[in-house]
Amino acid sequence: MISKVASEQVPRDLLLLADPEWSLVEQYLADADCYGYQQDEQLVGVVVLIWLAEGVREIKNIAVDPAYQHRGIAKALLATAIQQCQQDPACHEVQIGTGNSSLRQLSIYQHAGFELFDVWVDFFVDNYPEPIFEDGLQCKSMVRLRMTTDTDKEETTNVANG
Repeated sequence: MISKVASEQVPRDLLLLADPEWSLVEQYLADADCYGYQQDEQLVGVVVLIWLAEGVREIKNIAVDPAYQHRGIAKALLATAIQQCQQDPACHEVQIGTGNSSLRQLSIYQHAGFELFDVWVDFFVDNYPEPIFEDGLQCKSMVRLRMTTDTDKEETTNVANG
């Protein structure tokens, strides 16, 4: 079950799965909307939404406890974030960023309807004190994707759930 949760209720370890630099997480968490996935009477997944600019929201963090991964929880959290943005008349676009080495996430986001629009070269090299590796690849650059939320809500939601 997914519901809105206070940022203080989200376990630090869960947030650090998607963003290993706690000082950066703290910066965006203060003004964020968090939605959590509850299972077995515990919070096992979270998606964090912030306002990036007028009319633009960003999914800053989406994480699932490793013991609960590969069960569709991340896709459900992503669909919830998209729906929240679609239902908000002030939101016209939702963005998400992920590492160049996050191949599984890039696939999930594109299948949900996000489209690549930018790459922030060396973002992780310049902003994180320790190198990040995924599947043997160094995460150096942030791949930026976006989706308009002004299109037919039902059509976009169906893509997110597909």
